[in-house]
Amino acid sequence: MTPEIISLIILVLCIVLFVTRIIPNAATAVLGCLLFVLTGVCDLKDAFSGFSNSVVILMFGMMVVGLAMQETGIAKFIGQKVTSLSRRKERIFILVAGLTSAVLSTFLSNTAVIAIFLPIIESVARADKKMNRLNLTLPVTLGAMFGGACTLVGSTPQLTANGILSEMTGVEIGMFDYTLVGAILTAGYLLYAVLLGPKLAKRIWGNREVTEGAEAEAIDAPETEKVELDKKKAIIMAIIFVATIVSFIGAWISTALTAVIAALLCIITGCVKQKTIIKKMDWSVVFVLAGCLGIASGITKGGAGDLIGNALSSVLGNGVPVFIIFAIFVVVTMVVSNFITNSTAVVIMLPIALSLCIANGYSPIPFTLGIVYAANLTYSTPLANAQTAMTLVAGYKFSDYIRYTWPLVLIVLTSILVFVPLVFPF
Repeated sequence: MTPEIISLIILVLCIVLFVTRIIPNAATAVLGCLLFVLTGVCDLKDAFSGFSNSVVILMFGMMVVGLAMQETGIAKFIGQKVTSLSRRKERIFILVAGLTSAVLSTFLSNTAVIAIFLPIIESVARADKKMNRLNLTLPVTLGAMFGGACTLVGSTPQLTANGILSEMTGVEIGMFDYTLVGAILTAGYLLYAVLLGPKLAKRIWGNREVTEGAEAEAIDAPETEKVELDKKKAIIMAIIFVATIVSFIGAWISTALTAVIAALLCIITGCVKQKTIIKKMDWSVVFVLAGCLGIASGITKGGAGDLIGNALSSVLGNGVPVFIIFAIFVVVTMVVSNFITNSTAVVIMLPIALSLCIANGYSPIPFTLGIVYAANLTYSTPLANAQTAMTLVAGYKFSDYIRYTWPLVLIVLTSILVFVPLVFPF
């Protein structure tokens, strides 16, 4: 068999394993890299290049910073301030908490931000009968997801996409290239959550009482710990965090180097201990990202990307407008991402889209951004991602997600199709 066919077979096998989760995703990602080497499609250096990729280093550094924010008590302190500003009114709480979670998630882990707010929402609902946790949990959680789509380090799919984009085209997306359209999407979410969301929530679940044992249905529900604010370390951590953001904006050094420096400062100053990092860090995310970058390298080296791109070009034909092709990729990604992890959806869809861009001379940037936004902002089932699954602790039914989010899905889809090509032409 030719390298093109072999690399295509490996890609299909990895997709099947990612979707079915017969083995852990991290193991699948590494297995894909290994198969490219064993079949001679590419050498060891290229197949495992992801493990030394600057994107992986960037993500690791920011994960350490996020962990330090939790350990010093800053994150919890912010959450408590949000509660006091809401004046115990649901709409105000949703607005303040949703906006705060969105801002925090632009640089911190979405999952970590949600883990901060879930116990706060629970305590607010227990303290005031007028505050229904069903009305609060999902909207606030969505804020973290929208905020996570606003910067390169906001969530894993952006970093995965950037690595694949760089590997296949030599182009990279900057730290704040996601911000403008991401801010528009976030504004749409806030308007929906505050204006239409409460009315829809009342119609769907009303004053439904949460059944006992609802929390047992949760997937990846966070284990909350009592963390007290350490004022001295909190001040140090705040300075490190602000300096990191300033460095990202100034771009005096690479984003990866900035993240590494910030992570080291967190450890050196005692804001987070090395043992804590080893214990609480989500290492599987690191291996999945690194492995996926290696798979992208194998696809490129083996020629599977070109093979898929040429096949799609033949099917779609030269007469199909590029906007229609873009819309197809966005819609398919949104549908697929409701049943598999968002990073996996990016790994499946982006190489195909980029191959098509290369074959037809389209700009890869709008396709990359469109697919990443579509993969990130899916929440119509609790299977979509860990962030959505965490909200099951509030006692939602499976159908609640579809019924509550479908208008927001249409808003997001329309916004992606309108604003991405407008800001980044094909």
